Amino acid sequence: MPTLPDDMSQNDADAIQAERARMFTTRFWLNLLRGQEGLGDTFWAGNYLSGLFLIPVVVLLLAIPPASGLLPFIFIAFGIYLLAVARAVAIAKPKGDTGLGWKIAGVAWTLLNAASCLAYAPFVGP
Repeated sequence: MPTLPDDMSQNDADAIQAERARMFTTRFWLNLLRGQEGLGDTFWAGNYLSGLFLIPVVVLLLAIPPASGLLPFIFIAFGIYLLAVARAVAIAKPKGDTGLGWKIAGVAWTLLNAASCLAYAPFVGP
């Protein structure tokens, strides 16, 4: 078992582990898309943790030539999902004293991600 840093108790480590595990539940993702998670969790998990699902799907579709015809639809679906994440980022409440600027930046970044997925969708197929 790894040793804990001097400034961390076992209770702190357990709380961190529980928070990480919660991010892989259906309830977390539904709350995220409703904007009920914190601003940071909504932005980071919505944009990047979801890649833990997307990237293996894309690699699998690339590995099976007949299935690669589904890639444009995967990109479109992910783009639509990112539009929902942008909405969630817009309504999410920050947990700390994060200003309006970070919320605007998060929405803009997520919209750019969505736009790139939707724009590239016609070009990713066979």
